[in-house]
Parts: sequence; C-alpha cells; structure tokens
Amino acid sequence: MHNDIKRKIEGVFREVFDDESLVVSDTLSTETLSAWDSLGHIRLISALEDDLAITFTLEEIESMTSVAKILAVLASRS
Repeated sequence: MHNDIKRKIEGVFREVFDDESLVVSDTLSTETLSAWDSLGHIRLISALEDDLAITFTLEEIESMTSVAKILAVLASRS
C-alpha cells in the first residue's frame, strides 16, 4: 500500500513540477526542491486532493512540507 501511494504521489509531483525525472523520496521537502515554493505548495495540494479524491484540512495542508509528512497525513486518513 505504501509503495502504491508513493507511486501515485510521484506522478502528481512530476505533473505539478513539470519534471518527469523527479523521484519522490521521504526526504524530498520544501527545503530540498526549489520549485516547491508557496505557489507550488498550493498547486501540489490541489492536485493531490483531485487525484486522491480527498480534502485536506488547513492544519494538514500547513504540515505537509515533505513527502514523509504527506505520507503520514495520508496514512492517518486510512
């Protein structure tokens, strides 16, 4: 399950940040990916919500600053 979700969000990251070579790892974060700025964050969250058919709370959105944290929020939802 974890790998399926990771593959799915990798596709979203690649689409949002327009980089087909982007590899999603737990250490990927707003600090390590320059394109993941405030506007990129909004676009990413919106795309994740659309792709996964869920709505995040403001608290979740603010906390989702790395792939590891995104996965933790998604794990808490299942």
